[in-house]
Amino acid sequence: MARPPKNQTEEKSTGIGASSRLNAILNSKDHKEDHFNFEESVTWKISTGSLLLDAAVGGGITPSLIRLCGPNNEGKTPQALEICRNFLAEIPKSRVVWILAEGRLSKENRERCGLKFVTNAEEWTDGSVFILESNVYDLVINVIKDLVLNNEENIRYCFVIDSMDGLILKRDKETNPVDASKVAGTQVISKKLLQSLSIGMFKHGHLMIAISQITSEIKIDQYAKTAPRGGMFSGGNALLHWADFILEYSITNLSDYILDNPSGKMNDGKSKPIGKYSKVMIQKSTTENTRKTIVQYPIKFGKKPSGVWIEYEILDSLLAWDFIAAKGAWITVDDSLIEELKKVDIEIPKQHQGRDNFRKWLEENPEACKYLFNKLS
Repeated sequence: MARPPKNQTEEKSTGIGASSRLNAILNSKDHKEDHFNFEESVTWKISTGSLLLDAAVGGGITPSLIRLCGPNNEGKTPQALEICRNFLAEIPKSRVVWILAEGRLSKENRERCGLKFVTNAEEWTDGSVFILESNVYDLVINVIKDLVLNNEENIRYCFVIDSMDGLILKRDKETNPVDASKVAGTQVISKKLLQSLSIGMFKHGHLMIAISQITSEIKIDQYAKTAPRGGMFSGGNALLHWADFILEYSITNLSDYILDNPSGKMNDGKSKPIGKYSKVMIQKSTTENTRKTIVQYPIKFGKKPSGVWIEYEILDSLLAWDFIAAKGAWITVDDSLIEELKKVDIEIPKQHQGRDNFRKWLEENPEACKYLFNKLS
C-alpha cells in the first residue's frame, strides 16, 4: 500500500493544524482581551532635552517605563518635566497625567516649566498636563488602566508618578499605626502596579515616568549582610526589572553650580547660582553598552522654561566639533556654519565676545538654537 503524502499524515494525526488551533484560541472571546498579538505597535522617539543624555541612552526616549531615582533636589523633577514637554510637543494627540502622590511639584515649578497644568478634568485637552492629587494606589491604577484600555480617541499618554514612595493601598490608608508592619510597602505596590499595566501600555505608544527617592536601612549589626533590595532606591526589584531606562542622580558638589559671576565662587557673598551641572549615571537603557555611563548636563534656575540649559550644551558641542573656536576673549564661528545657517534664513555674527555672549545670542534666537540642536543630535 502506498504511503500517504507527509502533509496528509500530519493532518490526520493532529486534526486541525497547530497554527489554526492557536489562532482559534487567540481569537476566542475568552482570551481576546489577554494578549496584543493582533494589535499594531506604536513607536516614536523623543529627546530627553539634553544632547549628552540623548547620546547616552541611544538617541532619545521611546514608549517605555523610565525610572528617575536619587536624593531630593538633584534634577529628577526637572528631567521629568523636560521629557513631558518634548512628549507633548512631538507626539500628536498627546496628554500628560501627573500623579502628585507627595505634593512636591510647587507652583513655582509649574509656572517656570512652560507647560499648561489643570486640575479640572473638563479643562484637560491635548498638549496639557492633568494633575491628579492622590496617593491612593487603587484610584491611580484605575485611572491609568481606563485611559489606556478605553482609548477610542487614540490619545497618547505620559504618566508621571511623583513619587512611588507616596503610593498606598486604600485598605492601608486608615491602618492603625500599631499595625504599620502590615501595610504594603513601595516594593509590593510597584510590583502590583507594573503587573496590572502589562505590555499593552507601551505597545500602544504610551510612556510612564516613575520617580523614586533614596532609601536607607537601619542595621543593628553593622557587619550583617544586606539582602538585595534593588539598590539604594525605593521600588525594589520590580522597578529594576520592568524599567527600560534607569537614571540615577547624584548629590551636587559646590563646584557643579553655574554662577552669574564666572570668576566667583559659591557662597562668596557676591555670586548667585543661576544653574548647575546635574550628574546622572545611566543604570539601564536600551543601549546596554552605556550602562554605568556618567553624564553631566546643565540645568538652569529661575528661567522660563526651566530645565536643561540647552544653550550651554550647544556651545560646548559646537566647540568640540570645531564649528566655533575660542581664541582669547572671542568666539569665532566657522564660515561653513555661517553659510549653512544662511540657507535656512538664520544670520549669525562671525564673532562673539566671550562664551556668555554667544550663549545669550542662542537664547535670543530660538530658531537658531532649535536648528543647531537638531543638527548636533
